[in-house]
Amino acid sequence: MLIQNDAQIYLESLRGYFQMDGFRSFKTFNFEEYRADGREAFGTLEVLNDETLMAECSYELRVEKFCQVILLPVAGAIEVEEKGRELQFVNSGQALFFLASPDKVYTITNPYPDEVINYLQIRVHDDQSLNIPPSLSDITTHFDLSQANELLPVRGYNRSSADLFIGQYDGRVEGIFTNQSARHSVFAFVIEGAFEVQDRLLERRDGLALRNVEEIEFEALSNGAILLVIAGLAWEGNKLDHFQLERSGRV
Repeated sequence: MLIQNDAQIYLESLRGYFQMDGFRSFKTFNFEEYRADGREAFGTLEVLNDETLMAECSYELRVEKFCQVILLPVAGAIEVEEKGRELQFVNSGQALFFLASPDKVYTITNPYPDEVINYLQIRVHDDQSLNIPPSLSDITTHFDLSQANELLPVRGYNRSSADLFIGQYDGRVEGIFTNQSARHSVFAFVIEGAFEVQDRLLERRDGLALRNVEEIEFEALSNGAILLVIAGLAWEGNKLDHFQLERSGRV
């Protein structure tokens, strides 16, 4: 039996938008100059940006406060560089986790001479990350989407309040995600295709925030559909006062 939960849909069509030479970003949550009602951060998940870099272009990533950053290439690969440290190459099928500081600049580069690349930038404001040893400041995780019809863990920091899972599904395949965290909050994001999640239609680059959920049921509605699940999110203060009714915007 499907249990109804506090939920909010974040439609792709209502995302914030920013563009400059060689760079484009769509913002799921309020970020920098983008502000809209109902687009507040979902607990410690504060940023989920869908970003594109043109051939051989770069983007400088800066943060206002210490946080965990996760970069997940969707199409192509990226190079990530912090001054004074070795350049990191992150390909599709990998995710880079690192701890970002406001006194540093991180440069993301498209290394290809004639290809456009696309990646997700995720930021988690997690006080527990402050206790992560410097030796674990960067983690690159591999996953294989050829293992179809299965949500695969994307391992990051053990002490993080964000657990990532990703899977590619054939059309009409159903799945159940069981939330192992005591923090029963989940954010589902459709990277490709379409899914029905908890009886709600999500299309490409739509997101669904769910509170008080131990399991989510989903079904892929197209072949090659890719679902990202971010679980275990923590909450601070009374950030959730606005989160009482489902907001969809989809007719």
